[in-house]
Amino acid sequence: MTESIHHSTYISAGECQQQLERNRQYQKLLNRILSRIRVSVNLESLCSDTSQDICWLLGIERVAIYKFNEDWSGSFVDNFGFARTPWNDIRTFGKNLVWEDTHLQETKGGRYIKNEPYAVEDIYAGGHSRCHIEALEQFQIRAYAITPIFVGTKIWGLLAAYQHSQPRHWLADEVEFLHQAGSHLGIAMQQAETFARGEQQTRELQNSVVRQRALMEVVGNIRSSLDTQFIFDTTCKELCKLLNLERAAIFQFNQDWSGEFISHFGTVESEWGTTNPFGKNLVWQDTHLQETKGGRYRNNESFAVNDIYEAGHARCHLDILEQFKIRAYALVPIFIGPKLWGLLAAYQHSSPRQWLDYEVEFLSQVGGQLGVAIQQAEFLQQSKQQAIALEKSIARQRTLTDVVTKIRSFSNTDLILETTCQEVCKLLQVERVGVYRFNADWSGEFVSNFGIREVSWANVNPFGKDLYWQDTHLQETKGGRYRHNESFAVNDIYQAGHVRCHLDILEQFKIRAYALTPIFVGQKLWGLLAAYQHTAPRQWQNLEVEFLAQVANQLGVAIQSADLLSQTQSRADEQRQYAQQQQILFDVVAKIRESLDLETIFKTTAQEIRRSIRADRVAVFRFNESDKYQKGKFIAEDVLSEFKPANGTLFEDYCFGENYVPEYTQGKVLTIPNIYKAGYDNCYIESLENLQIKAYILIPLMQGTKLWGLLCVHQCSRYRNWKDEEIKFATQVAAQLSVALRQANLLGKTREQAEQLTQTLKDLQKAQIQMIQSEKMASLGQLVAGIAHEINNPVGFIHGNLQHADQYTKELIKCLKLYQENYPQPASEIQEYLKEAEIEFLFEDIPNLFQSMQVGTDRIREIVLSLRNFSRLDEAEVKEVDVHDGIDSTLMILQNRLKPELNTVQIKIVKDYEVLPKVNCYPGPLNQVFMNLLTNAIDALEEYNKQRTPQDVKTNPSIINISTSAIDKDWITVAIADNGPGIPTEIQDQIFNPFFTTKPVGKGTGLGLSISYQIITEKHGGKLYFHSTPGRGAEFVVEIPVKKK
Repeated sequence: MTESIHHSTYISAGECQQQLERNRQYQKLLNRILSRIRVSVNLESLCSDTSQDICWLLGIERVAIYKFNEDWSGSFVDNFGFARTPWNDIRTFGKNLVWEDTHLQETKGGRYIKNEPYAVEDIYAGGHSRCHIEALEQFQIRAYAITPIFVGTKIWGLLAAYQHSQPRHWLADEVEFLHQAGSHLGIAMQQAETFARGEQQTRELQNSVVRQRALMEVVGNIRSSLDTQFIFDTTCKELCKLLNLERAAIFQFNQDWSGEFISHFGTVESEWGTTNPFGKNLVWQDTHLQETKGGRYRNNESFAVNDIYEAGHARCHLDILEQFKIRAYALVPIFIGPKLWGLLAAYQHSSPRQWLDYEVEFLSQVGGQLGVAIQQAEFLQQSKQQAIALEKSIARQRTLTDVVTKIRSFSNTDLILETTCQEVCKLLQVERVGVYRFNADWSGEFVSNFGIREVSWANVNPFGKDLYWQDTHLQETKGGRYRHNESFAVNDIYQAGHVRCHLDILEQFKIRAYALTPIFVGQKLWGLLAAYQHTAPRQWQNLEVEFLAQVANQLGVAIQSADLLSQTQSRADEQRQYAQQQQILFDVVAKIRESLDLETIFKTTAQEIRRSIRADRVAVFRFNESDKYQKGKFIAEDVLSEFKPANGTLFEDYCFGENYVPEYTQGKVLTIPNIYKAGYDNCYIESLENLQIKAYILIPLMQGTKLWGLLCVHQCSRYRNWKDEEIKFATQVAAQLSVALRQANLLGKTREQAEQLTQTLKDLQKAQIQMIQSEKMASLGQLVAGIAHEINNPVGFIHGNLQHADQYTKELIKCLKLYQENYPQPASEIQEYLKEAEIEFLFEDIPNLFQSMQVGTDRIREIVLSLRNFSRLDEAEVKEVDVHDGIDSTLMILQNRLKPELNTVQIKIVKDYEVLPKVNCYPGPLNQVFMNLLTNAIDALEEYNKQRTPQDVKTNPSIINISTSAIDKDWITVAIADNGPGIPTEIQDQIFNPFFTTKPVGKGTGLGLSISYQIITEKHGGKLYFHSTPGRGAEFVVEIPVKKK
């Protein structure tokens, strides 16, 4: 930007207002540009309208848009710009608009590549070079401002504002506005390019669909026949029709990479139909293809030429093309398997042709399908030839079978070798057959031979003497060609190119022709089976060499079988190894039988199997019986940490229950080394993939005769070929699991029966307790009632007469006192008697005596009432009673145990009664509960006091706290607590069990708390529980409802 564009440090208020107004107009226009971009306005219209708006807004004479070319030259896009009258008639704009700016080309965009705007107020004052000014004068430009247009990160062109008539002072905000407008136009252009690419891709996709349909039609026509000539002719016709070709042809390579056209179809014009037309002299000698063995086409490359005279072909190549009147062509390779078979050619004769990419691609696809069709046809021909060869092979196999039968009838290796030599010698009618065995250093020796000995060479190193054969070539190459299972036949040793040393060895044994084939024992080259001709050369037939090879194969098998017989010790070692595996199995079984807990069994088994055979996961799967074996889940597993756990995973297979349950019930074991080669449906594959399974074993788990589940062995890290011993081991463990399932089932039934017996025993004990209690309470009630009745009658008689006796005694005393007052000096005898009788004392003591007798009878009556209240024999039904009366009656009966005696300490009773509603209950049984709880508290305190010192007893006297309260309007609670020794923790769970007692024999039955618990919980629907801390006493709490349900 030139120095003419500047900001003044201080501006007036008016200038500031003008600048704000300009900025507002600028922003308004920029927003309008963005709005047009959002609604995807046509790019040409957007740029034209924007240029016009900028012209009017800035008051300039022209706005132009300049686009860079690839070489950084450029041109004005006429349709995008705008000029005001009269400048729109400048002839140079709109004509010859290419602007060659060497500076922009050399600097690849100059300052604009850095996104900088540039403004010049007067070209003659801008310091431009003469050539630059001349270019500007050509367009009558006097002042200008230019800003770059970027599309993404790439500069696309320039937005230029021009003044033609005179210089112009460019304001900084005007240049900034132009810069922003250029950025907005760049966004619009980027959007337009994106939209254009989308439309192009859509068109290409539509064209691709059409081409694919056409390709399928061609493929269908090709594959409708296995006749290769029909396939070739059909392909050429279809291509001509679909691609509008003047000719399509198929060229086949020969072995030397020359070739010939074997099929073509096209329109042959009359003016060149007689000059080497297609169909005559079709051999095409292309030295380049021969020298390069297929050239670019062996790399599966296509090649298209629009005009042979523009492709840079050599003259010799053009001569060949002109011979067939070819002006344009496209060639694609035809492969059969990995081998380049030939070429599919499209030709244009009459004129050049612009080959489109999709046309060449279509040809390539047809070429690929044509290769498949040719391969299928060749396979059919090969099948026919193989059928013929098979018939011949059957005849040879019959002969071979006879030989093999004889070989395998022996177990001795030497006899096998001798028999083989004799039989082959006879069947092939050769002069000698020998068996040569390699040593460890690849030297060797003949171990058996059979042949006819002629007199003329019988004494020259005959077979049977000095049979070691030192062949350095075989030693150096470790078996040479024979290690690759190749046979070798020589018709004449002097015509085979053997070296002199080799010929010397052969001549030593009088060998003129020979055929050798390897003997393999397993995968190891063991030796050679040799057929020799001594007297003359021999033309070995392929069938003879093949027969010799087959015998050698069978001989290797026979040798291997014989060797196996001598490997008894090795087998013994294998048996010991098997015994070790069995020991592992027995250890697993022992661990299983240590517990009949199925969870422990499954976990132990899965762990042992996984470790033993080094699987990734071993799991136990259980079927849901209700789902007819269609669903189930994994209930136990042992899995490596890097793989997803399966335990608890549900698995569904709706085909299993219908198709496979009978097989697994009969003991089927499924082994899958690769899930992707098992022929499974995609949905089943996905289920296996969810558990990362790649190979697996499934073994049924039986519960008796019923299929219970599956033992699953998973390999997740790789595919795996399962070994027989692994499968056998897992199957044996599965059998033991089935035994464990059956035992666990029996154990479950036994436990169920035991629980039933236990419940029955409890019911019997409960009934026994109830009977004992009923009898006890009935007897006690009758006894208490009888005693109360017998005591109550005489006590009532005494109590009733005491009042009268007291009254009569008072009257007698009053009478005596009157006598004393009226007769103060009675007879001496009376005075003597009164003195001896201490009559004055009697006057004072008799009232006290009668009062004491009154208190005693009242006490007896209260005791009788308490006995009757406690027993409540007349209240067997539910009745509303005052619980406090029952507690007090119980305490009255136990009073003698609470008072101190000679060897006991007084037990203090502390009552904490709240106001309670009357309770609807069975009074007698409820009082019995209070009696049991209080008696136990007293017994505990008495035993505890015996263990304490008198000082301790005095400091901490024995106390029984009885508290009552209302929990709510429906429930009350009674708590009886003592400060005794408490209940030991180890027996707290047994406190309410029948016949459980800690008291000495004869002092407790163990029924008190058990009966109390039944009375409260069963009879009244309440709760009886306790709190106890050893050494700090015990508290028993009774909670009963106010209204019995």
